[in-house]
Amino acid sequence: KNKEERMMDMKVYGEAQGLPREVDNYFVDEPEAGRFNVHRDLFRDEQLFELEMEHVFEASWVFLCHESQVPDADDYLTTFIGRQPVVVLRDQAGELNAFLNVCPHRGTRLYTARAGNSSVQMCPYHAWCFDSAGKNVKLKDEELGHYTPEYAGENHDLIPIGRLQSYQGFVFGALPGDVPELEDYLGDTRFFIDTFAQQSEQGMEILPGEVSYTYDANWKMQVENTMDIYHLTTVHATFAKIVAGRQERELAAAGADKVKAVDLNSLSSVASGTYTFDHGHTVFWGTDPGQENRALWASRDDLIARGVDQLTVDWMFRPRVINYFPNLQFVDSASLQLRVIRPLSAQKTEMTMFCLAPKGEPKEGRRRRLRQYEDFYNATGIATPDDVACYEDISRGGLAVKSEEWIQGFARGMEKVVAGPDELASEIGIQPLHSCSGVRVQDETVFRGFYREWRDRMRAATGGEK
Repeated sequence: KNKEERMMDMKVYGEAQGLPREVDNYFVDEPEAGRFNVHRDLFRDEQLFELEMEHVFEASWVFLCHESQVPDADDYLTTFIGRQPVVVLRDQAGELNAFLNVCPHRGTRLYTARAGNSSVQMCPYHAWCFDSAGKNVKLKDEELGHYTPEYAGENHDLIPIGRLQSYQGFVFGALPGDVPELEDYLGDTRFFIDTFAQQSEQGMEILPGEVSYTYDANWKMQVENTMDIYHLTTVHATFAKIVAGRQERELAAAGADKVKAVDLNSLSSVASGTYTFDHGHTVFWGTDPGQENRALWASRDDLIARGVDQLTVDWMFRPRVINYFPNLQFVDSASLQLRVIRPLSAQKTEMTMFCLAPKGEPKEGRRRRLRQYEDFYNATGIATPDDVACYEDISRGGLAVKSEEWIQGFARGMEKVVAGPDELASEIGIQPLHSCSGVRVQDETVFRGFYREWRDRMRAATGGEK
């Protein structure tokens, strides 16, 4: 290591308790010198993990669910904001609410299933009861309790979270109340959500078949991987070979390829780009030479006929990946997938994945969507396990080596990235902070937007200003 790197390590480890003196010391961020780097402790330090749970996940908006997961009165769905258990409820008036999923009596977890329908929910410990609006409707044996008038007059309802808002059916929540309006938080990235939501006049829906799994590595590796096009032709070479072999066999048998899987080789050799936005959101876009194989293709003329503008329709057939800081990912490449990240520890992450589709989709389009989805994604797909193996190999490999503190994975695109919008962004009418586009760039500068937001939020953990 050179002197500067050794000095950087001394700053990071300078505190007696191992806590960072300044969060900025975990970064080299000198854009004018073409330098950006991240300290490996961001992926392995448990003390940092506890701080980021508080200052990243529990301090602002996170994705909770899609409205189609709680469509009817008295429906509920349980989830988490950071470490805090949360339940999303649709009350009998049809309104969505979200509460801490704990009984106010002793703190017992109230809704123990992942999802269901219940007009009245009884606490399994002492049988306090609550309706789907979060109101306490019964204290067991209240008349025998000899409660004081003061206690009887207290609020025994469920504790609401600070904010709950929805955009195009996607429901976000925040524990504190003093957060930006959701539309302001999403900013110009709303255009990309619109390219999903406008695929049907009825909106989108989560299809049955939720999949969850864990991997033994840090949650940020999932964030990076989803924006990382550089790995496609290496990590997913097996998928590409299987697809090519399947096409050859079916053509030889005078049949048609029934799955019409995405061609990763073509995706990595055509025009593509990335955008970073305020609040740490990032976007990848690509060009799909085989867009006629997409499930939505048969509905293209209908989209135009019902008034969806041509530019938005064109973007519906581009590969798009959108990362919403900190826990939501839209991936529209092999098929349209929604991914939700839940960190469990510095070295363990839970992923929950859904197939997202337009309501009222034609039967043939739905069949193709599902076949493409299961072909590539999830623990049983051909591609996802390869990604997970890489995360865990990094965790067991480079992160286990204490003598090497800095990563070399942020340099691609450094001489290509520009401040502000590129030509395509200007055409859409969006204002990203940075743009990087071209052919075979396979950009890594997009990661900087995510890490700068992480750094800003974590400054509060050490007494600094955001």
